[in-house]
Amino acid sequence: MKRKISVKHWLGLILALSFLVSPLSWQPLQAQKKKQLSPGGYHGEMDFPLSWKRYYSYAEWTKIMHDLQKKYPHLADIQSIGRSRMGRDQYLMTITAKSTGKAESKPAIWVDGAIHGNEVNGITCSLYLIWYLLTRYDYDPYVHELVNNCTFYVLPGFNVDANDSFVRFPNTPNNPREPFRPEDNDGDGLYDEDRTEDVDGDGELSVMYVEDPHGEYKLSPDKRRFIPVTDEREEVQRFRRIGPEGYDNDGDGLINEDDIGGPDPNRNFPYGWNLQAGNPYPLSEPCTRNVYEFQLAHPNIMVTFHYHNIGRLIMFQAPPDVGAKTMSSEERQRYQQMVQERLAELRKTNKYAQLFDRQVAPEYQHDMDVQTQIVTMGARILKNYRPVIAGLVGQHPASTYYMLGAYSYLIELWGSPDFDADENGDGRVSEEEYLKWIDIELTGEGWIMPHKVKHPDLGEVWIGGTPRKHLRRTPPWRYIEQEALKNTHFVLYCASQLPRVEIKEVDVEPVTQDLYWIKVTVVNDRVYPTSSDRAVQLKRAVKDKITFRHSGNIKPLKMSGGTAVLDFQNPQARFTIIPPQGAEFRLKGKDTQRFCVLVQMKGSPGWVEFTVKSKMGGTAVKKITLKK
Repeated sequence: MKRKISVKHWLGLILALSFLVSPLSWQPLQAQKKKQLSPGGYHGEMDFPLSWKRYYSYAEWTKIMHDLQKKYPHLADIQSIGRSRMGRDQYLMTITAKSTGKAESKPAIWVDGAIHGNEVNGITCSLYLIWYLLTRYDYDPYVHELVNNCTFYVLPGFNVDANDSFVRFPNTPNNPREPFRPEDNDGDGLYDEDRTEDVDGDGELSVMYVEDPHGEYKLSPDKRRFIPVTDEREEVQRFRRIGPEGYDNDGDGLINEDDIGGPDPNRNFPYGWNLQAGNPYPLSEPCTRNVYEFQLAHPNIMVTFHYHNIGRLIMFQAPPDVGAKTMSSEERQRYQQMVQERLAELRKTNKYAQLFDRQVAPEYQHDMDVQTQIVTMGARILKNYRPVIAGLVGQHPASTYYMLGAYSYLIELWGSPDFDADENGDGRVSEEEYLKWIDIELTGEGWIMPHKVKHPDLGEVWIGGTPRKHLRRTPPWRYIEQEALKNTHFVLYCASQLPRVEIKEVDVEPVTQDLYWIKVTVVNDRVYPTSSDRAVQLKRAVKDKITFRHSGNIKPLKMSGGTAVLDFQNPQARFTIIPPQGAEFRLKGKDTQRFCVLVQMKGSPGWVEFTVKSKMGGTAVKKITLKK
């Protein structure tokens, strides 16, 4: 006869199952409703359809953020961290699975885009990361795990006033760049009164020329460019260059000499600040101050990404170079040669391998090693991006590393099509090669042909001979998603390498009939440590801690602490003795640490439970039964 199972029994079973935990953080396991394991399968892209073939205005991309948050409220929150000088909100999206814990309780990655107004592909990359994480959460096991265990703080638009102007209005590829702080650039008592303007009304800003028999320029044979006259005897239509499109608005005889914009926001941060680059004082701009105050209030931020353009660079923040001060020129030269020889050897087995000419103090060596490992994989993921060490002068990444202890990466997106257009392989792209790339890859789209226009001050002028706005600094439509996707993969790789503490094993070694050494092995198999070397130096690091509980018939023996050698055949394998109050330590990247406790057991059986808690690495618990 089948045994009837009571309601009480089922409730007990359900309650027991509800306490199943992940080894990372004692949080409930999350079911993935629509798991997709086929690379040719659907991964949620049409759950929130969005075109990645254009650039969005501030009103458009902030609406996309709000709509995504409404669709995925269990994963995303949106907030304004403050307003710009012109009153626009700087909207930040916080992404993590709320069912697995609060955002502040998990290690976090910060991502921002477009601190410079004209670098709006940084907005696209940041927005794409948001969309990718939310739409793939139910389909992609990799994304699912990251969103369960990490937090992503994403600020798509940093310099929101200039960002919006760049997208919506005619602008050169280089302007507007700075926050809209009024300045009198030409000293006439007026502010921002002589800006660039779209003289011919084509929605683009180019360069103006006038016909001049003594001019230094002529039209190229294909009539697409203004090129220098190389033979003064040549009888040809000549032109004189006036400068960027615009008018003399203040009647001083100059054009575009007092454009809109203030200090460089990426020189406005505290670390390494100077007056010339970051005027008038550190964090003077609302957009920089809002960001820094948020980061200061969220010490769970362990890694930061900052999207810029151009150049295809992974600019990472590295510890100070002490070798430059302590080594003679001959020693420095030998050291550089050694680095190059070692790098050449590494690249025999990994063409993406990286090694840098920087000698750091011992207390910072692990940070240098970590960054080298990370950007080596970054070079692998991004393919044609080159890792280099970043600068210091008032820059945002310098402040996040040197003042907050977070690992930082400034990504210079896109750039001239060096890899595609350089047909002769000389390492540069000539104007002819560039135009050929436009003709083939873009089917001719993206060039402003020289043409005549009536100018109210100058009479007849010629305008053109330059690329359109979204070509040099920001990728054309067909390359936008390609750039965003691979940069998203790099961010996700870094998230996958945030620290995770695990109790790998617990071993029992009998000493006498009732005395036992219990040995515990704790590991972090990720690249990032539970706190950076810099955070330790700043005293911002929170130490990891191991504690233990035990049954009533087990008594830990009091010991003076320190270390113990439990394997005399391997005296290097030392174990840290756990005192009654627990032991504090720091797990580095790819690190293993060993602990032990000596206990006495009366009767049998008993149990001992070990708990490791790490602010950045989560919580791990392991319980064993002890028998004679």
